[in-house]
Parts: sequence; structure tokens; C-alpha cells
Amino acid sequence: MGELAVLGVMNPMEEKDIIKELELLDHVASRRKKENGIEYYVPNAHQLKAHKSKARFVLLCGANRIGKSTFGAVELTWHLTRKYPAWYPYERRFRKPIKAAVVCLENPIVQKVIEPKIREYLPLGYVLNKGGFRYVTGGYLSRITCIDGSTVDFLTNEQDDMAFEGSDYDFFWGDEPQRERKFEAIQRGLIDRRGRGVITFTPLVEPWMKERLVDRADGVNIEVITATMRDNLCDIEGNPILAEKDIQDFEDNMPEDVKQTRVYGKFFHLKGLVWPEFSDIHIHEFNYTYPDPVISIMDPHDRQPHHIIWAVIDRTNDILIHSELSIRANVRDLCLAILAHEKNYSYKIRKRIIDPNFGRSPLITTGRNMIEELYHSGCGGWTEADDAKAEGRLKVKDYLAYNPKFPVSHTNKPKLYFHRYNCPLTIRSVRNHQYEEWVGKISGEKDPKEKSKDKETHGADCIRYLCMSNPSFESQGAEDYEPEAAYY
Repeated sequence: MGELAVLGVMNPMEEKDIIKELELLDHVASRRKKENGIEYYVPNAHQLKAHKSKARFVLLCGANRIGKSTFGAVELTWHLTRKYPAWYPYERRFRKPIKAAVVCLENPIVQKVIEPKIREYLPLGYVLNKGGFRYVTGGYLSRITCIDGSTVDFLTNEQDDMAFEGSDYDFFWGDEPQRERKFEAIQRGLIDRRGRGVITFTPLVEPWMKERLVDRADGVNIEVITATMRDNLCDIEGNPILAEKDIQDFEDNMPEDVKQTRVYGKFFHLKGLVWPEFSDIHIHEFNYTYPDPVISIMDPHDRQPHHIIWAVIDRTNDILIHSELSIRANVRDLCLAILAHEKNYSYKIRKRIIDPNFGRSPLITTGRNMIEELYHSGCGGWTEADDAKAEGRLKVKDYLAYNPKFPVSHTNKPKLYFHRYNCPLTIRSVRNHQYEEWVGKISGEKDPKEKSKDKETHGADCIRYLCMSNPSFESQGAEDYEPEAAYY
């Protein structure tokens, strides 16, 4: 530049040239992004977690506007091109052309949402120049054919169930809640090729998905990643996506039950949840460190399996539900199973708590109650739990509480956590624990019932008994545990 530029002043000709050059660079960047958008993709935190999952089926379940369809389109693109990021799990990579299926609610969704997303990320060079995008009557996308022979079929819930039969696939992407019969047909189509899949959905409908998929997540065959709308404020590089003010405005105009689904990603059919606060924040992996105090809590039964959990109390007084045992057995075998379980984990047992209703009931065979039978079978020290139901539910709620509008920190965190893999039945019980709801034509005129449903409450009951005991590290770890003293 000339002397004027050196002095910090730009002459008109130089300014015009620079503006023109910037416009050209912007045009080139836009063209490159349009032709190869996958190179510019930056995930948010929950998208990254879902991408890194090694499970055969990955479910990204959550609120509106968390990037679910973007996640699905990117997964599809990586599998079609087989150009994965270095960190992408080898277990879920494909190494040859694939047959894929995308299942959506209806054709207009394919046209307005799915096709634009795929076009945004799938490089044009990977699609056949002629006939690469095939459309059916009405202008709706039905198939994509890639240059290497990979194909993507587009199916919708508008089609007959039989349209889902007969084909086999390597990869499946279900966008939004899936119809049960159609999903079963897709699953059958994945068997021959040992196919993999992702489902991205906000759980407004199709409650079957909760029991058959979400509740069976084991991190190996199925992994579920959940997210609230506020989890999408920015990507992993800090670039802003959603604004808090916009989320708050949206939330303020939502009925409470709909808000729980659209903003926080809760299943709509579970609007009567006792503990709606429970989320993935409460589920972790952690190890037991001897001799941290452990409390054993049991909900025994005569016609159903006995349910036992073991809770570690750490030095910050957090409660860590470390493991569980569900077993049908007589008292003698039950005791042996409990002691073997505790030996396997090297637990330092400081306290045992039992359901008072069953614990004090006499057995027909001996006339002794359950607590006495356990003691005489070599596993003593059981004390009756506080069975105050309303107070217990509130106590658990306090332990689960944190402010989801702010990041989890030392000053904003729950006090109750569950081991991701060691206690799936307890997690399921707590997650699904519901109040009984009024039914009938005038249900809207009545207040919700405060009585909880009895179905699958064993884990939830154990958690309630535990929290009502007000456990703390100091009180549980101060003295050596003496089971005889606890019994007598």
C-alpha cells in the first residue's frame, strides 16, 4: 500500500480492491461449504458423545432444537463416504459401500428437513451425476445412489407396513419417534448384514420406545444420549447456536407437561413422573474405594424377586448407588447371594435397611419375621426403614435437585448418583416411577393424585428408604459396624 495506508488511511481504490477480494473469498468459502459441508461440521457436546458411542444402536433423545437431524445427517454422510474423523469408533465404521434406510414421519418432512440436511453435508462428488437423487410422484425424495454403489432408501410412516419388509440394510436412521411394527421390520432387515442404526427423536409420541429401547440401554447394544434445549447453546468450540432468551420465551409459552418434553426431552406419556428431575446427569461410572462406608437396602418380596441395592457415601456426603441385586430365593440362599455380592466388591458395610412392612411380617414356616430369619441365616444387622411415602418422595427429590439452567458445578450439582452399568433395574425404576393419574372425561377438573403406581417400584422404594435414613460419611464411617448391635 502507499503512504496513506501506512499512516492508517486507505485510499478509495485500495479499499475497493480489498472489499472485492473479501467478497471473492467469502464466495469461495460458501461454495466449498455447499459442495463439502461435512468438512465444516462442528458438533455440540451431546452430538459428540453420540458420535463417539460404540453401541450398535445410538438413540439421541431430547428436546426440540438440539441438533438431532443434523446428527443423523452427519452420521449418514460419514457412513456413505467412509471418511470418518480420527476419533470416530472403529466398531461403528463401514469399510465398503452400504445400503442405508432413512425412516421419517411423512414425505413433507423428508422434503423440508431431511433432504436439505443431507445435501448440506454429503459432498456432491459422492452422488451420481445422473439419477443420483430419485424422486416419486409429488417431488418427494425416495432414493440416493452414490458413485460407489451405496444407496439410501427413504421410507415414511405414511406407507404400509409391508413397504418396510423384504429389504436388508447396513445402516438405519430413524428421524423422530418410530412406529413399532415398522421398526421391527427394519430390525429384521438389519440382521443379515449385522447392521447398525441411530434414532433421533423428541419423545412426544410412541411410548413403546421407552420400554423396548430406552429402558434396555446397556451401552453395548443400545446407548441413549439425552439432551435439553439448553444443551445446545453452543458447539464444542464455543460458537453460539441457541440463545437463552429465545429458549426462555419458548418455555414461557408452553404448558408444563408439553414443556417437559419439548424443552427438557422427557417422555410425554410420563407426565405423571414422581421424579422428573432424574436425568443422565445422575448416571455415571465410578469405582468403590475401600473403606468408604456402604449401606445395603432391601425391598424383599414373596412372589417377586427381592431387590437389593448398595449405596456408597463419599466424603462430600454424595450418595452413589454402586450396584444392585435382583433375585428369587429363599432366605438362606438370599443371604448367601448378598454376602457373595458384598465380598466380590469388597464393601465395607456400615448399615443395612429393610422395608418395614415385609421385614416385620412373620414367615409361615418358622413364625419368625424376615429380619430375624436373615439374622439366623448369617446376614444380620437389618433395621426397619422409614416408610413415610410423601416425605420420602420429597427427600429423594431434594437429593436429585440441581438447576438445569446452569452448568453442573461444585455449587450446582445433585447429591444422588447411579452407576451406569451396575444398577440398570434401579435406574429404570426411578426413571419411570409415576403418580396415579385421574382418568375420564373430566380429568382436567381434578387435581393429580398423590399416590404413586405400584408397578416396578422396587428400586424406587429402596432409594426412598435410603434417603429417609439421612446418610452421611461422618455418621456411617465413624465407628466399626456391628451387625448384632444393629439387630438387637
